Amino acid sequence: MFAIEQKCDKNEMKFPNKCVILLTERSDEAMKSKNSVPFRSREDCAEKLRQYFEEYLPASGEVADVEGLADFLGTTRADLTACAAHKRYGEAVRCACNRIAKIKKQLAFAGKLPAAVLAFDLKNNHGYLDRPDDQLPTTQTVVLKGLADGWTK
Repeated sequence: MFAIEQKCDKNEMKFPNKCVILLTERSDEAMKSKNSVPFRSREDCAEKLRQYFEEYLPASGEVADVEGLADFLGTTRADLTACAAHKRYGEAVRCACNRIAKIKKQLAFAGKLPAAVLAFDLKNNHGYLDRPDDQLPTTQTVVLKGLADGWTK
């Protein structure tokens, strides 16, 4: 089995796409025991997320997205999703993903991101679901106390 590892010079950590990617052979046992959490501590988690939003994105010009965050952290989208359920780091990762969804929604509202792309991304990366038509309310009762009489005159 092979594993992909990212090796970066300390000065290039802000820009992981400039890092060297190594393909190394590992045993199945080593792969199973490898920790998929890309953080060493809560402080490390907070710092890496801060770097992504405040340094990497402005410098690279990229639009924030889950895959981009996973790539920046040297992990996969699936591992980042699993990390969102982690006891120590889950809340911070979920907040980062929420921030990414907010950024994309604002781009869509401004007409810079097609609605179909936003809908696809929200469903696939942020847990949003379409509501089936049979779950939509068919009728709504509106009670107007004494106002309707005045409308007919």
